[in-house]
This record gives sequence, C-alpha cells and structure tokens, in this order.
Amino acid sequence: MGVRSLVPMRKGPDLRRRGRVIEGQMMPVIHGYVLVQMMALSEYLAGLLGVEHVIDVLGGCDRPMRLSDKEVSRFNGLARKGNFDWERPVHLVVRAGEPVLITAGPFCDRKAIVVTPSKKGRGDVVVAIDLMGGEVPVTVPLALLKKL
Repeated sequence: MGVRSLVPMRKGPDLRRRGRVIEGQMMPVIHGYVLVQMMALSEYLAGLLGVEHVIDVLGGCDRPMRLSDKEVSRFNGLARKGNFDWERPVHLVVRAGEPVLITAGPFCDRKAIVVTPSKKGRGDVVVAIDLMGGEVPVTVPLALLKKL
C-alpha cells in the first residue's frame, strides 16, 4: 500500500542491580510518535486513525505536519550514532520554565518551554510545545535541546 513507518531508537538507561550493570534496552527517541511515509490524502490519513493505539495525526488529517526526507534521514542518523542515548552526557543545564529550541526530529526548530528538567546532565526532559492551538507536553532527550 506504500505506507512505511519509522521509530528512531536509542539506548536506554543502564540498570545497576547488586553491583552489576545491566545494559540499557533500546527505546524510542521521542515517546508516542511514529514517523509515517505515505500519500498525504486525507482519506488515507483518516485510515491511520483505525490503527490500534493511534490517537491522532499531528496537524490533523486535512493539514498533516510534514517532514522532509532530509530531516528524517538526519534525525535517524543521529539516533543511530548514539547522539540521543540516555547515558550520553550533555553539557546543558536547563531549569523549569526556561525556553529552549528543539534541534532535530519531528519538532525541529520549534520553541518549547522546559516543564521537568534533568538534574543529571543526561536523560530526558519534559517540554511543552505549542501545537494545534495548545501546549502539548513531549518527553525528549536532553541532547535534542539548545538554550535560547
């Protein structure tokens, strides 16, 4: 049917149990979002809503949010290189309420406000992005952010 999907993955946090280190499991870079390549006809997009656990199409079926092939390749390439891995240290300190810019992925070049910061200098951060007329909380790796 010409529909392809992609969920960029990264290495999750290492677990420490009784002095042993258990390698982190692979997990999505951005939880809850799947990139789909298909004809952007509203009938086809509405058909995605029939798939189990699909809540909505970002931007709606009439005007879906589009990504260029170049941005998808760049985002997936960065994820494969380990740039967004949980244990990768990031030299960025953000506080709650601070404005940031998302540097890659489906929300590339969008401004966001930090809701829940990471005090460890690695891992995930919850940010609020202004989408579809309201603020949407999204969990993203700290490595995806840049201070404004």
